[in-house]
Amino acid sequence: MSTETTTTSWSERLGSSFKGVLVGIGLFIAGIPLLFWNEGNYVKTQKTLEEGEAACVSLPSTETVDSANQGNLVHASGTATTEDELTDDLFNFSVKGFKLVRKVEYYQWDERKQTSTKKNVGGSETTTTTYSYSKKWVNKPIDSGAFHDPGHDNFNFYPEATKADLYATNATFGAFRLTEGQIKRISGEAAVPTSEITIPAGLAGRAVASGNYIYVGRDAAYGMQPQYPTTVQPVAPVAPVAPAVQPIPADRVMMMPVVANGGFVTVPSIQQTRIAVSTVDGVPFIITPDGNAAAVIGNSVMYNGTMHPVAQTTPGNGFVYNPGAENNIIYANIANYGSLPILKVENKEFVRLPDGTLARIFSENGARQVCVNGVFQSVTIGRTATLPAPVYTPVVQPAMPGPVQPGVMPVQPGMPVQLTVNPSAPQIGDVRISWFLVAPSQTISIIAQQNNDTFAPYVSKETGKSIDLLSMGEKPAAVMFSDAHSANSMMTWLIRFGGWLAMFIGLNMVFKPLSVLGDVIPFIGSIIGFGSKIISFVIATVVALVVISIAWLFYRPLIAIPLLLAAVGLIVWLKMRKKKESAPAEAQ
Repeated sequence: MSTETTTTSWSERLGSSFKGVLVGIGLFIAGIPLLFWNEGNYVKTQKTLEEGEAACVSLPSTETVDSANQGNLVHASGTATTEDELTDDLFNFSVKGFKLVRKVEYYQWDERKQTSTKKNVGGSETTTTTYSYSKKWVNKPIDSGAFHDPGHDNFNFYPEATKADLYATNATFGAFRLTEGQIKRISGEAAVPTSEITIPAGLAGRAVASGNYIYVGRDAAYGMQPQYPTTVQPVAPVAPVAPAVQPIPADRVMMMPVVANGGFVTVPSIQQTRIAVSTVDGVPFIITPDGNAAAVIGNSVMYNGTMHPVAQTTPGNGFVYNPGAENNIIYANIANYGSLPILKVENKEFVRLPDGTLARIFSENGARQVCVNGVFQSVTIGRTATLPAPVYTPVVQPAMPGPVQPGVMPVQPGMPVQLTVNPSAPQIGDVRISWFLVAPSQTISIIAQQNNDTFAPYVSKETGKSIDLLSMGEKPAAVMFSDAHSANSMMTWLIRFGGWLAMFIGLNMVFKPLSVLGDVIPFIGSIIGFGSKIISFVIATVVALVVISIAWLFYRPLIAIPLLLAAVGLIVWLKMRKKKESAPAEAQ
């Protein structure tokens, strides 16, 4: 949590308020046609529904199609079914249903701001903003680059997972066929048990099912070897590299990894836009969407355990590099691994471990950590090597005996699979996925125009507006029309409030310069501001009522005029009565 205090001068506030006057006028004017249109839309919808109620024919059954109802507005209740298989390509499973929803949530840092303002003598204003941070599951990844405080970096360990809605395209309603629009309105989602879903082999060690969710964590390697073999050649095991006992000698400082930037690749199966290439001691790397460094091997990139082809390199047919070393060396001091030079690839920090793996450094709450062999370790930063450093000896991943399938990462025999996600203790960057299905058999009620063996919207002959209603369950036509009338009324009131609010806010912005001028003495500005709000409220309310009244005179004169005459007569009667009551008092 941190606090930021800023002061805006009186002249700056005054200038901003004058700029807001034009916006305020625009808001006020925009509210007028919105209110007028809203009243007309309400009346047209009401007339359309009334026409539909009078013309609607209820079908005794959906099992047969009666050609006598061709072109008529009909009401029917029954069972809708579909045989369509909905396939989730991400986890490669299929299920029958009207709709399959893949919901994806991300465990992220979330920034909250609380702001308070204080007016100062002279017209300036001091704003105090408090920033607080919490970890939570959200529906969209949060860009931590815009956070006020550092040390709250967000990641996405499974960027391929995104929200998806899959719909059936064929459905029957007795002897009828449902339209695409009707299918999409069928609801009643229920959670898909994760027991019916198989975790892909590429997520081994990264994913686990818990409750109705599948949780996906980081890649255990958290970096890529410079090369993975694709040939079947048994080799002797590689002995582990023992760390040195002395810090890096001065004459070896420039033996740190040489980093260069230049060139781009396009990897369509990862992302459509170009990805910049960096080299580390001659090995080309890219930063994948999950923030890790992936080596470019030949014309392919290893990502999430699968080889992805490089479709294009620019400029030219190959990579263009401008080799050069970093001059300002900063070390990451890691227990049991020594002081390792930090290198930057695409503005992300990495260290190269003794086996040649690039391990990324993360920041959380101002502290740095590095993931080595699936375990996070603390990192301290310095400009001198303070820990015994290992000798850099690149290790080539030994090939696994037996056939190697193209596009699959070789796995060492007996290599332990360490789970990198814990549903009860999620990490920033974890992803959880759940699925919801609308079952392939649902009871529904429909009001629409019969069009052979399917349906179409019924278009009113008077208003031109259409009727195409669908409700879940078995509902009579009268109930469905009543619900439609209620929805029309509710929407009308919401838009009325929206139009009035636009005018009220607009008038507040128009009067704002007056309160800012008075803020030279703060309590005077507050009084003017309060008075401006009252005036804005009264004007916005009066104008809104006048616009609505005029709209009713235009759209429904037979109702509006008698009401208006009755209102005028009531006012005249009240005035006359007041005169009669005051006459005896004056005589006395």
